[in-house]
Amino acid sequence: MLDRTISFAGPDDEDMLRSIMIATDMELAGEIEEHVVLREGADILAGGRLYQADEDLFHLLVFAVAEKERGRGTGRKLLRELCLRPWEYCRDAAEPAGGSYRVTTVAKGDAADFYKRCDYQVCEASELPPPFDRQCEDCPDREACGPVAMVFTGKRLNCSK
Repeated sequence: MLDRTISFAGPDDEDMLRSIMIATDMELAGEIEEHVVLREGADILAGGRLYQADEDLFHLLVFAVAEKERGRGTGRKLLRELCLRPWEYCRDAAEPAGGSYRVTTVAKGDAADFYKRCDYQVCEASELPPPFDRQCEDCPDREACGPVAMVFTGKRLNCSK
């Protein structure tokens, strides 16, 4: 088994990450270089993108795991890393000055159970940063998608990479 690494995506990763996203009814969120991927050798196994909404508030825009990797701990590994140090996985992000921070997201239906297993809690949409607090209001797929607002509350770790 090859080593699994987490890094920012590069231009050559776009097609592979896009195919993983599309398989989960998502799309890349902005430039490919703003996404983070978990890879094994040349294969991308999972990916996502964080956005810093405020000094101590981050939002997970998209997150997807390759079908062959679901249920094997791959998604949990990447999500845990993103949530423990979200400022390291946002381009041009600043580390929170205080000890606490939050990472919010909107889970699609059944994905809420995955996020709960990764220490996220259900919250009100109003707890999400704008414009994400209203992103599902007028969506024609809202009923089929079953969006669930979620939050991870973390404490800054005093450890090196």
